[in-house]
Amino acid sequence: MAYLALYRAWRPQRFGEVVGQESTVTALQNALKEGKLTHAYLFTGPRGTGKTSIAKIVAKAVNCENLAAGEPCNECSSCSDINNGNFMDVIEIDAASNRSVDEMRDLREKVRVLPAQGKEKVYIIDEVHMLTTEAFNALLKTLEEPPDKVRFILATTEAHKIPATIRSRCQIYNFRRLTAAEIINRLKQVAANDEVEIEEDALLLIARRANGGLRDALSMLDQIYSYKGKKVNKEDVLDVLGLVDDLFLAKLMEKVFAQDVAEVISMLGQTLNSGKEAQQLAKEASLYLRDLMLYSVMGEKADFSVITEESLPLIKQQTKVKPEIIFAALKIMMDTGDKLRFADGHKYLLEIAFLDIATLTASKTVDRKKTEAMSKQITETNELPKANKNEARDVLWSKILQEVKEQKIPTHALLCQGKLLGVKDDFLYIGFKKGYKFHKERMEEKANREIVEMVVKRLLNKDIQIQFIFLDEDQYNDIVAKKAIEYFGENIVEIKD
Repeated sequence: MAYLALYRAWRPQRFGEVVGQESTVTALQNALKEGKLTHAYLFTGPRGTGKTSIAKIVAKAVNCENLAAGEPCNECSSCSDINNGNFMDVIEIDAASNRSVDEMRDLREKVRVLPAQGKEKVYIIDEVHMLTTEAFNALLKTLEEPPDKVRFILATTEAHKIPATIRSRCQIYNFRRLTAAEIINRLKQVAANDEVEIEEDALLLIARRANGGLRDALSMLDQIYSYKGKKVNKEDVLDVLGLVDDLFLAKLMEKVFAQDVAEVISMLGQTLNSGKEAQQLAKEASLYLRDLMLYSVMGEKADFSVITEESLPLIKQQTKVKPEIIFAALKIMMDTGDKLRFADGHKYLLEIAFLDIATLTASKTVDRKKTEAMSKQITETNELPKANKNEARDVLWSKILQEVKEQKIPTHALLCQGKLLGVKDDFLYIGFKKGYKFHKERMEEKANREIVEMVVKRLLNKDIQIQFIFLDEDQYNDIVAKKAIEYFGENIVEIKD
């Protein structure tokens, strides 16, 4: 016999086997027992929560030869044929690929034909929200005047796309996401049946990533079986699903909030080089920030998506970060996740996102008097003050970064990877190490360059041209870099980690 995927092998065949959805199951069973089943139902809810499975159980129940207490017997010829997909009077339609008005008109003609094999005809229309407006109108005619012995069960993940005229002619049942405990309980049953040893942490990780969908959880477990076999631990789940450990995320965010740029870049590089995908890492970081935000507001009552006891001590320290900053960080990471779906340069986009978050916690305090005095001297002498050039350069650079950030945060995230070298002959030099080619090229784009030039002009009260240059700790080949060294000296031009 061909191998059946776990989500198919463990599909519930009777109401008593359904996980969760208690209110829906009870209502449908009572309607079957009392003979009050209506002609049209609309099942709405997230994917993998049992909509199609319950629709098939209802189809078996109305055709079962030995119905007892609203439960199909799963033994009679009708139940067996429906389970095997050979029952002529249960018709499944995928609205995603049969969405035109012609299909619905064809359905209108066929529904008037009496059942050929069973007691009643049952039409199960999945993803019904995909129908065109014309197709919905054609379906509406059938729902308004349904023939005898015909029932419709419509299923959708996007109830808001269903016209009100269709909704008003259906009984609507909303399917909820399953809890982690419900998913874990079913996974334990599956593992025990297959004689697989799986750690509790691994089960919790799968259940959380399934996001309330039992089908997704079973598909993940199936994939892990193929990789690992009869013994599964948390590390196996992380490897197979391409996830990162919550403790790694906690340590990464600790470095981000501490503005330890070098360590953030290093940790990201190591993770991506180990085979993790940038888009998945952005998703995991979003879930972590979501957990952190909830914990900062709700404390121990928060329902976590990724955080476990192992990373909780670090979480408690990070709650010192203001909730509004965490929320802003979450928005940045979610936006980055969307961008990564369609963009190249995944590594650099991810780095920028984390560095952008780091700037949210940067102090905005700058010694205004020192800045004004330094700006005046630069304006008058056209170069950095002779006394304590390093301090003067750092103060000006802090002010430039602060004001650029106020103009546009992404530009600031790019610019903060460079370093101010100095000002000479109406030129302001900003150096980037060779590894930051992406940042330098983005800063050379017109929009980003103009923001910096505008800020510098306001600070120094004169037009200044910006020169972005490459630097290398061992050798300076760039002509502009050599000129910068001549002006400002090796100790100023050199960029150190």
